[in-house]
Amino acid sequence: MNTREIERILSRIEALLDLHGENSFKSRAYGRAARAIRSAGVDLADLLLKGGDIAIDGVGSGIAAEIREMVETGASSQLEELMERTPNGLLDVMSIRGLGSKKVRSLWQELGIESIDDLEEKAKGGEVAALKGFGAKTEANILQGVAELKANVGKMRLHTATTLAAELLPVLRELPGVGRVEIAGRLRRGGEEFSSLPFVLESEDIEEVKRGLSDAEALSDIAEKDRTIYGTIDGTYKVLIHVASPDEFVVTLHQKSAASDYRFMVSIPLHDRGYELTERTLLKGGESVALTSEEEIYQLAGMQYIPPELREGIDEVRVALDGGLPELVTGSDLRGILHVHSTWSDGRNSIEELAEQAEELGYQYLLMCDHSKAAFYANGLNEARLEAQGKEIDEINKKYDPSQFRVLKGIECDILADGSLDLADDALATLDSVVVSIHSSFNLPEEVQTERVCRALDNRYATILAHPTGRLVLTRKGYPINLKQVIAHAAERGKFVELNANPYRLDLNWRMIRYAKRKGVKVAIDPDAHAVAEFDYHRYGVTIARKGWLTKDNVLNALPLEKFLAVVAETRSR
Repeated sequence: MNTREIERILSRIEALLDLHGENSFKSRAYGRAARAIRSAGVDLADLLLKGGDIAIDGVGSGIAAEIREMVETGASSQLEELMERTPNGLLDVMSIRGLGSKKVRSLWQELGIESIDDLEEKAKGGEVAALKGFGAKTEANILQGVAELKANVGKMRLHTATTLAAELLPVLRELPGVGRVEIAGRLRRGGEEFSSLPFVLESEDIEEVKRGLSDAEALSDIAEKDRTIYGTIDGTYKVLIHVASPDEFVVTLHQKSAASDYRFMVSIPLHDRGYELTERTLLKGGESVALTSEEEIYQLAGMQYIPPELREGIDEVRVALDGGLPELVTGSDLRGILHVHSTWSDGRNSIEELAEQAEELGYQYLLMCDHSKAAFYANGLNEARLEAQGKEIDEINKKYDPSQFRVLKGIECDILADGSLDLADDALATLDSVVVSIHSSFNLPEEVQTERVCRALDNRYATILAHPTGRLVLTRKGYPINLKQVIAHAAERGKFVELNANPYRLDLNWRMIRYAKRKGVKVAIDPDAHAVAEFDYHRYGVTIARKGWLTKDNVLNALPLEKFLAVVAETRSR
């Protein structure tokens, strides 16, 4: 059992304890332990199997013993006992946005709701609205949540798909008779959500592969059709394994990693040179062409190599034929971490801890962006607390060579309903950079919402527009807003837009990122980190940035420290 599974079990126990009305101190202890484990980034199974002890702040001795049980037995007796007392369908009900354990408990006990279908029926009949603490608005939101849940069954966010694929990849490579194995499909191209985990696997014997998968218990519901093995992982997510012979592997990987329009477009220059590109082979004169890499396909077509992230069938083939593809940004290009929360608001690490980790990872700067006072639910900072935090940052910076690393002063300042900012200009003027964002009044008309954001960007101290649409992947649609107008306004004002790399956001999406690039607006790839472990979110942002054709010159935090400060200062003079 890996750390991710342990964290998930602890969170599930917390939710079920609340559902059953157990002691709230006990349930919070499990939630606190889950968050502490996520922040620590420790391989718990490896630690315990090597004889170590769990010494993580927030994980008490009792829960540590339960974690040891999970590692040793592969199960949690506490979770099993709670599951026996819980109707299976209630777990689905608990996954609906806005329904916490206590509300689900009321639905269960008062209306006898034990499944999504029960909930939908009762809500459509008006019974949920009549329940104390709910009302018509909550009922409408529940029905919308039910529709979204049904539409998203089996879908994964980028981090879930990436994690599951990374866990399955070594298992597939160790199967008997298997050679090369690579991730394929939309996951290789990058994106925000996925309906399957595709792989291309090299083998001469598909039956041997199926037996190996069965013996390894890697997948359930295994089936096969047209040399593709189908199965599920974690009981929910679809896995597709395209089996190819050694001679077919390169072309199969290429074809299974590209959109259908793209496959057609790339076949044209090949055809012009006498080649025929099929699903599994490249032919010339009816004979298969031996290939050792995808790069050879592009050489034969007389064009630049096209990275998987760009293979969508838009205009990348034409650009590659003209030799105009850019060198895409990589994770190693990033010099600073922007948009980070600490224990001053709703983060889980101190500024000092965040700084130590950022410096150790080789970054040159860390921009603190705790919430502003309007975000009272997140312990947002008022002007006085912001000033006090600035003094703490000054003390922390004394520990570092300012030419090598620096903690920068910032804030995630709420954009209020009228477009004004949540903190006074005098306070904002003391900061190195100001991130502005919307956390309320999502339902304004598009024209009003657009004007609201543009007005916020008119403030001379506003630097970066964070998570510009407010969407949550697979959970919440963004608020109505004319993004092209906002980006054009940002360009006019010399402001920047954020690619929020939190996998639940990934906002802006890659299509609008490409538009921002065309308008000359630099993009900040920000983790929106609430713990040191979430600095790793950068990698998801880089995936989306590459898909949006960004180079390091298009990325704000690819700038070295002094250049970053100079560029930000320049925005205040426009």
